[in-house]
Amino acid sequence: MSVKTPTPRAIPFPTSDGCDLELRRHQGGDKPVLLVHGASASSDTFRIGETQTLVDHLVDAQFDVWTLDWRASKGRARQVYCKNKLTDFSIDKAAENDVPAAIAFMRATQGISQKIDIIAHCMGGAIVTQGIAQGLLSADLVGNVVVTALGLFYRAAIDNVLKAQDGVLEELLTVKDQHLLHPTKKWDQMVCQVDPGDGNWDRLLQDPYEIWLRTPLRHKCIVPICHRISYMFGMPYLPDNIPTIHANDLPSQFGYIPVKFLLHCTQNLRRGWAAPFASNARARSLVSDETYLNHGPFRGRKLMLITGDLNSLWHRDSIDTMYEWLLRGPRSEQPQIVRKCVLRGYGHQDLYWGSGAPTDVFKLIVEGLKL
Repeated sequence: MSVKTPTPRAIPFPTSDGCDLELRRHQGGDKPVLLVHGASASSDTFRIGETQTLVDHLVDAQFDVWTLDWRASKGRARQVYCKNKLTDFSIDKAAENDVPAAIAFMRATQGISQKIDIIAHCMGGAIVTQGIAQGLLSADLVGNVVVTALGLFYRAAIDNVLKAQDGVLEELLTVKDQHLLHPTKKWDQMVCQVDPGDGNWDRLLQDPYEIWLRTPLRHKCIVPICHRISYMFGMPYLPDNIPTIHANDLPSQFGYIPVKFLLHCTQNLRRGWAAPFASNARARSLVSDETYLNHGPFRGRKLMLITGDLNSLWHRDSIDTMYEWLLRGPRSEQPQIVRKCVLRGYGHQDLYWGSGAPTDVFKLIVEGLKL
């Protein structure tokens, strides 16, 4: 059986643009650290593992552990959408509002006055590093930062690169008026009133998915949600590293993702780096916009960058490029400390869930928090 950490009660808080988000606390010591998950996942990413969870590891190491469920969380996206269909689900708005609001709330209402460290995975790493680059997560408030898999630079395996070019997400959003996508559930305009239930996607996605199933890109397993997740995002783990979770727990770990958020991911993948959400015409033109590649706010910071050498959701080039970019310019303009670790034999989610993660990955994360 996989190991799971009990989920504590949610502590709700609002963002300035009206999103109701949630924090949860596991107090093991006095040093606060905020954990930020990837899109379509939830903070439970950090409360599950083959042998130990990251939350338990950090509590044992005497950290005051906080987890955030932000607007692209599988547990929040549907609720946020149903409360206000005008919510902006771009990466821009998540970076601008969600983590800064969590930091402000922790300091204003939870008795935290010291700097808060951050561990951010996948799209969580994207919104955290974008928030730093935009000056929204100042060094006065945020301490050490550990980023896994993705920062400001978007690189992916060839099948994801090809899917980013097909225009399906643009059509789903602008023509079909579909705002949420789920690995297994059908889309229904009544999604806010009833659970639409499992079923095929819109034919725009379902038809190419059925072709993809007949290719060598599909993992040779009998877990249907594994195929759906892999098609949506690229293979988000190495199944051999997480045998129990792969067989039993995937439905509890992946859920709704806003289509606009996923579309923004594909726009950034086409460019290769973080940039503002663009209209269809501008996005297709691949206009070079380096608005968010601001080196200055990283000056003097302490960062640890981690990924797997076999990550086929976000290629290791994402972290390699981030590391090289941080080290550009004179020493006085660089972070105080920046370290990079590319772990052999790891993919994406198995950085946290794998049986060897406590020894191979968690110890590096703790080192990053103590740089």
